[in-house]
Amino acid sequence: MAARYPAEVFGFPVEIRSHEAEAVRQQHHCPFVNTPCNKKSRLVSYPMGVCSAHINGHAVAICPRRFLEGQVVFRDIALDYFGSTNDLLLFSEVRLAGVGSFDYVLVRHKPMSSHIEDFVIVELQTDQTTSTGKLVQALKDFMSGKDVTAVHYPFGMNTYDTLKRSYTQILTKGVAMEHWSQRIYWVFQEYVFDNMLQRYQPAFTPDSSHLNVFAVYDLERGRETYVLTQQRFVSASVDALFTALRQNPNVPEKDQFVAKLQARIEQGKPRLRLDFRI
Repeated sequence: MAARYPAEVFGFPVEIRSHEAEAVRQQHHCPFVNTPCNKKSRLVSYPMGVCSAHINGHAVAICPRRFLEGQVVFRDIALDYFGSTNDLLLFSEVRLAGVGSFDYVLVRHKPMSSHIEDFVIVELQTDQTTSTGKLVQALKDFMSGKDVTAVHYPFGMNTYDTLKRSYTQILTKGVAMEHWSQRIYWVFQEYVFDNMLQRYQPAFTPDSSHLNVFAVYDLERGRETYVLTQQRFVSASVDALFTALRQNPNVPEKDQFVAKLQARIEQGKPRLRLDFRI
């Protein structure tokens, strides 16, 4: 089994122990937003500064702030949607009654004016872990000076739950955007996006022509850091996304479920006792 451990701690790969990296870690600083890390865990007295986890050879982002590196996501989306980065404002956590809160809204205003010309919604979707206490232990080991890269910490990735929650948001907000004829960008890492393709097999167009655009990025290892790198833009209509969910090819046959129930009966597995009284 491949080792699992933190890939990045407070912004730097765990293999990097340079003076700069260690200074940032001692300050519990997030270099992606240039403020202190805001992730909490009851298991440590300092911020839970794991930005990404090393899974099957990949650095998988588990903190939305990881996607804010150098504002490259907003630059790429601005260039794709507006054609330039001029006259833009960025707002975070903009709430819309009946729909929910948008992570970010990029607003274009007229030159030398506050009048809004156009806007685009940006949503960030990172993965999450299971058995996170094991990952916290890895963080504690690392911060105490231990080399964690050869250790298997038995935490897992909760990618299916990530996708269940995000897919509902995609459909809900996507309907609103189609009603407005307005574009929304969903920022995914390759690891999670590929998992969605395998589970639902939605029909994507290899461009940003539809209103639901998926901006796919990955963390590519550089000399001293991982670099957030755009892979592609693909898009789909809400109808195509809903059809993929409705026709989920991974739904097992009913007979498989009945067989599981039969096995529980035959194995005497614990079950709730029914005590009907008339």
